[in-house]
Amino acid sequence: MTKSTCPIELTKSVSFYGISGKAEIRCKKDCKLFRITSPGYNISRIQFVNLIISTSGVAVVLIPPRSKLVFRNALVKDNIIGISGKYSSDCSIEISNSSFEHNYHKAIRLQCSNLTVQVSTSTFRLSPVSFQNFGYKPHNIKVLFKNTLFDGENTQMCADMFTIRPLAAVVDITIIDSKLRNHYSFSCPHGPFLTLKIQDSKFKAIPRVLTFIFLKDLVVENNFNRYPTVRILSQFSHPTSLRIQDSIFRNNSEALWVSIKSQTMVLENNTFVDNFASLFSLKSAAAVYFDFCITQVLLCRFLDNKAGPNPNTGVVTISQSASVTFTDCYFENRQTSAQSNQVFAFGNEPLYFRGDNTFNLLALKKEQTVFMRVPNGEKFPLGMSINKKFKILCPQGYTLTLQGKYDSNMDQFYYINVQCDRCHTKTYMFERGQLTFNKSNGVQCQQCPRGGNCDSGLITAKPNFWGYKNKMNISFIQCPPGYCCESEDCLTFDSCHGNRSGTLCGQCPEGMSESLFSTQCISNTECSINYIIILGTIAILALYLVFFLYQKEIMNFLRRSLLSKHLSFSGNRQNEQRNNFSTGGNTYSANGIVKIFFYYYQVCNLLRSSVGSRKNSEFIHNFENVISGIMNMILVNVPSFTCPLKDLRAVPKAVVLHSVGYCILVLLCLLHLVGMLILFLRRIKRGGERRLVLQYVESFEQVNSARKSSFSQRVASAFTYISLLMYATSAKLCLSLLHCVPVGDSLVLFLDGNIKCYQTFQYFVFAYMISSILPFCLVPVLGSYLLKVGRIGVKQFCAACIFPLPFCCFWMYLLLKDCRRVNQGTYNMIEQNNEALSQEQCNEQEQITSATDDNRTTSNRGSEASILSVLLGPFRCHQAFMCFPSSHIPWEGFLIFRRLVLIIVLNFVFDIQLRLLVALMVCVAILGFHVSVNPFQRKSDNVLEFLSLSAHVVLCGLTLIKALYYGEDYSAFSNTLSVLNVIENILIVAPLSTIMTVVILCLVVKLAFGLIHSVSVLIRKVRNLVRFTE
Repeated sequence: MTKSTCPIELTKSVSFYGISGKAEIRCKKDCKLFRITSPGYNISRIQFVNLIISTSGVAVVLIPPRSKLVFRNALVKDNIIGISGKYSSDCSIEISNSSFEHNYHKAIRLQCSNLTVQVSTSTFRLSPVSFQNFGYKPHNIKVLFKNTLFDGENTQMCADMFTIRPLAAVVDITIIDSKLRNHYSFSCPHGPFLTLKIQDSKFKAIPRVLTFIFLKDLVVENNFNRYPTVRILSQFSHPTSLRIQDSIFRNNSEALWVSIKSQTMVLENNTFVDNFASLFSLKSAAAVYFDFCITQVLLCRFLDNKAGPNPNTGVVTISQSASVTFTDCYFENRQTSAQSNQVFAFGNEPLYFRGDNTFNLLALKKEQTVFMRVPNGEKFPLGMSINKKFKILCPQGYTLTLQGKYDSNMDQFYYINVQCDRCHTKTYMFERGQLTFNKSNGVQCQQCPRGGNCDSGLITAKPNFWGYKNKMNISFIQCPPGYCCESEDCLTFDSCHGNRSGTLCGQCPEGMSESLFSTQCISNTECSINYIIILGTIAILALYLVFFLYQKEIMNFLRRSLLSKHLSFSGNRQNEQRNNFSTGGNTYSANGIVKIFFYYYQVCNLLRSSVGSRKNSEFIHNFENVISGIMNMILVNVPSFTCPLKDLRAVPKAVVLHSVGYCILVLLCLLHLVGMLILFLRRIKRGGERRLVLQYVESFEQVNSARKSSFSQRVASAFTYISLLMYATSAKLCLSLLHCVPVGDSLVLFLDGNIKCYQTFQYFVFAYMISSILPFCLVPVLGSYLLKVGRIGVKQFCAACIFPLPFCCFWMYLLLKDCRRVNQGTYNMIEQNNEALSQEQCNEQEQITSATDDNRTTSNRGSEASILSVLLGPFRCHQAFMCFPSSHIPWEGFLIFRRLVLIIVLNFVFDIQLRLLVALMVCVAILGFHVSVNPFQRKSDNVLEFLSLSAHVVLCGLTLIKALYYGEDYSAFSNTLSVLNVIENILIVAPLSTIMTVVILCLVVKLAFGLIHSVSVLIRKVRNLVRFTE
């Protein structure tokens, strides 16, 4: 339509229908599209069905005295005003399934004497709505909105989004199941503008008969104005029913402001969440401001509302003219972006809290007043009445301070001020400050315990510590490595790593299993035993077995391969080495280097700190795990081995990991039995009768004596080596299964805090500890002496390595018995064994004799010499004293004993700092003993051992420093922790890296010399060929 053809005059009832889709009627912006001008008092009924009306100044104008306007399935958009009507006596509008969009000034603006509005299932987008009465006679206004959306689209709208201003005798307003959201008028220069305003006209010439306002199932959210979002003001004292029910007010500026004169208003089952107080009004509240009213607040929830810095503002603010009764309401605050005084009441009107009213403050921005009621100074004020279910809870880490004047006879507070005060730095409070009825629980802040991190009154665990409630306090205990939270920002005092849970985080959830090489919990669906696990386990055991059976050959091969030039004359010095052995001179023996290397990493594994988080690179972490596993005879981390068993728990997992040494010993025994069985079967096969067998045995022994002796020596040497090197792992396993720690009133297993101590399996472990682990330190000492003098044999020594206690008792008896009678034969035997040991170290073989008994003696003596070579070979001689003849220093027993002492200290000293301090003292003492004795024959071995023990002292010292940092609040250490971790990594990685570097350099040099030699040979041949041809 053009300007010349608008507006369309409608003088009688008419209907407009769109067919086959929505038809569109469009007009210029400065035009009125439809004008209803029916004469007289006839009702003009105008319908718009299935149409689009757009781009006009005013879409529909109502002029007649009586009119009814119907919109069904219509779209009214992009108009200045959608529907406008003034000074009509009776207006009726019915809208259903329609939408009003971008009608910038007003979607509907009606001013009628009698007004009836019914809107359902419709939408108003950027389209304000306004209804108003006028006139001087009693009139009615009836407004019903159902399932309607008002959306400001977060675009500035300098108008009230929905306004009802009644001036009528009967007011009936119902808004149900509707949404009002995204209204933004904060930057408008004029105002105030509100989202929903229901406000009586100030003109009171018309008496009010009834006021009925019912709001139900509303969602009012994301509205940002300078003044209240929803304002309800009724100035008449005649019967009034105002009820807001089952509604949500979310993220609004001052969500609700009410003033109902002399009548009762009901707020029931409403939720106010994330609302904030206006900064432009002194009379403000985040959720509800009660100005002039008598109000019942039932079952309402006030969550995370922001009252702001104004001390006279609260989430709920009650003016001096309001009387409010709260029944079964819940206040909660978790936000810390703004202050949150929950209730501020000023005046002398009564305030009631009935039923179960709780103020649950889970967090605050800072210490502040959270509840205040102040009388206005009159002589006889009415008080605040509460019951015994009234509660105010301050956040954890806050104390509660109560100030007030309480009348016990009336059960009323005339004045009350409840304040939550935060605990100071390095203090905490586990129990929350609480006011119940009229009394505070009086809890006070406590000093932060060791292992805890206390900030802002809250207590969390430091890395690798686990806390538990101990009466009114929190106590901490160090976790097994990797069980508990390892970061610097643990969430709680009992945080666990990954999916772990329970006491000391010792358990995986149901349906999950322990990872074999970490503390992760893995689903049982990923756990199974496959052929890769079986083959891998066999390969690992075989590698260990080959190394210890052929350890001497392997070391000699490396020497000859890497340093062949310097050892080219070794054959000419064999006699010199043999003589030097008897005098304690320097001879080459790989035993000393191997022991130093293995013992170094075993002790490093014991001392390695589990306090705090170590943020190593993946390469360093994997490298450390592999080296630690190999040197401690623990299964090495292989991806396919991660979860071999379903429902694997900590105790069975520890047994599986530490069973490598025992499996190797079993394989050695089986290998020895298989060798004996093969020899026996060969004898049976080659002789049918006993006589023939005996004859064959005699001749066969003469031929194979050297081979049998060599194999027996390897088995005996390997058995001794493995028994010594697996001792630390065995002792650590047993002590870990006996290590109990107090948690509250109970003793629990440190390895799995969900297992209480004194279980049946622990008694068996304790028996094994007493009979095997503790007396094993005496086996190398007593066994080496008695083996040299021939009082015991190889089989008895090997049996003593498995069950030391009875054999050690028997050996002590033999040793004391020999003290009284030492004869020349004994000294002869010592000399013979010395000679055998010398021959073993110099790689010389025994002369094969012709007699069977002599051959057996030679074989046994060779095995004894192999064992003695392991026990005594690297160490220097000592003079005879007391019951012990002159021999090599039995230092192996001290090497075992010092590891046992460290394991006991690190397992059974409860306090982490005291534990590491004692361990440091033990390490220093061990270093001092070594310096004073210098037990090794070779000077280079003594130097290497000195460096190894010094590294242990440094590592233990670094661990102690880290324990001090994590146990106490020594913030000055925080910048040096990364440096300490780097030093620890160097101490772990450097030895093996140095050896590998030397090997690689030697190989490069050897290849270079080989290449030079090949080139020189080729040049000589070419020259000879040239000369020959000439």
